[in-house]
Amino acid sequence: MADNSMLVSETGRSLLADSSGLDSKIIETSKDNVLPGSVLDVEEEMPQIETRVVLVQEAGKCEELLKALETIKIMEVPVIKIKETSPGKSEEKLIKSVIHMEIKVPYIKTETIEELGDWDSPEFETIFVVSDFQDSIFNNLCKADCRVVGPPVVLHCAQKGEPLPFSCRPLYCASMLNLVLCFTGFRKKDELVKLVTLVHHMGGIIRRDFSSKVTHLVANSTHGDKFRVAVSLGTPIVKAEWIYKAWEKRDEIDFCAADDDFRNQFKVPPFQDCLLSFLGFSDDEKANMEEMTEMQGGHYLPVGDERCTHLVVEESTVKDLPFEPLKKLYVVKQEWFWGSIQMDARAGESMYLFEKSESPGLKKSVSLLSLSTPNSSRKRRRLKETLAQLTRETDMSPFPPRKRPSAEHSLSIGSLLDISNTPESSATNGETPKSCARPSKNSTPLPVKQSARWQVAKELYQTESNYVDILTTIIQLFQVPLEKEGQLGGPILAQEEIKTIFGSIPDILDVHTKIK
Repeated sequence: MADNSMLVSETGRSLLADSSGLDSKIIETSKDNVLPGSVLDVEEEMPQIETRVVLVQEAGKCEELLKALETIKIMEVPVIKIKETSPGKSEEKLIKSVIHMEIKVPYIKTETIEELGDWDSPEFETIFVVSDFQDSIFNNLCKADCRVVGPPVVLHCAQKGEPLPFSCRPLYCASMLNLVLCFTGFRKKDELVKLVTLVHHMGGIIRRDFSSKVTHLVANSTHGDKFRVAVSLGTPIVKAEWIYKAWEKRDEIDFCAADDDFRNQFKVPPFQDCLLSFLGFSDDEKANMEEMTEMQGGHYLPVGDERCTHLVVEESTVKDLPFEPLKKLYVVKQEWFWGSIQMDARAGESMYLFEKSESPGLKKSVSLLSLSTPNSSRKRRRLKETLAQLTRETDMSPFPPRKRPSAEHSLSIGSLLDISNTPESSATNGETPKSCARPSKNSTPLPVKQSARWQVAKELYQTESNYVDILTTIIQLFQVPLEKEGQLGGPILAQEEIKTIFGSIPDILDVHTKIK
């Protein structure tokens, strides 16, 4: 795929190489900002040159442009260092630093570059202003490695009071200035080359590999590692149309392609490239979910259609599938569907896969948890003693009641009915039970004033009360702050990660609150 290939333009420059250091940035630099190498005085490395701005053809006829150039007095000029190479190889030029130089002559008009005669002379640092980035003059200037900018760049600098920028590539406008883009899912090389070129013309930076520095992922597919990482990091994912439409607005000086209202028109919907089927839902629910699917960029098919990419299952009503699913089919719970809509991006299927209630994997995990070894027995006994000590040192235990008698060797009813560690028991009985004063190793004496039936009911209530308190703490102390908007420095976790961590805890809390 084009994701992993290096694309080279006609001038031999890599289009997908990282270029964050020298790409189309309007930044203030000085001779202190130098690249690695020997540090010499700028005057010793750079001959005395003359700066000039040349308006080509239509650019010289724009009155607004002429007035803007009269206000711009400074341009950025690169300091070139010649790197020594082995005999027989062409010399290599490195940009050591960028300095500011005064523009003594505001502009020169010309119809053809040949009229200048010395247009490619090293004695001049020339910026060519060209209105059409597709005509033959532009192509000739690019082949000669000349500095070329569009009229919007000049107007932008005049408006902001900035010097004319240095750019290692032709720069038409600044609508993608400081944006770092990465591409995924593009198979046609010609299309990708065109998109990359337009991004460079608008001041954007291209990175071949996805990282946290990428500000936008341009996706032609919802598959692949780049897409998944972008979803996890909350990086905006947009269609290629975003670049084309931004280029159409290239002459608008104040336009920014990263504007939320503009960018959101071209975001990749959650169910793009997805064909969904729904199993186990009522007719109303199914109709609603099918409507939501189309609103979110997907399509729906009848259950069993081989073209289907996702089968969404209502796990509470479906215990087994009516057919053997194909390997390419994702069989997911309905949480995947609603989670994708909530995150505004296709969620990862692996955490939402539907499994049969009596699957071998589940049985195996239960059997492994039930294994009893001498080592695990010692750990349980040590944990039990530690918890007992903590309970004696505090007014109320933060842990759920002890295990049922079925898990103990002793079947003493006292162990089942012990609620001596709960505050309710002391308040109800009006005194400290004997079990608190003299704890027994295997069993706890039954409080004499209440019946066994009352004790069982009380322990059931206390179990629910403790569990509800724990779930409430998890939500209030962790989930709510993580989901809070406007966090300083941005959100700590993406919505998909929060969903993975907390799952259905709010629903579980609601059920157990009712039980309590």
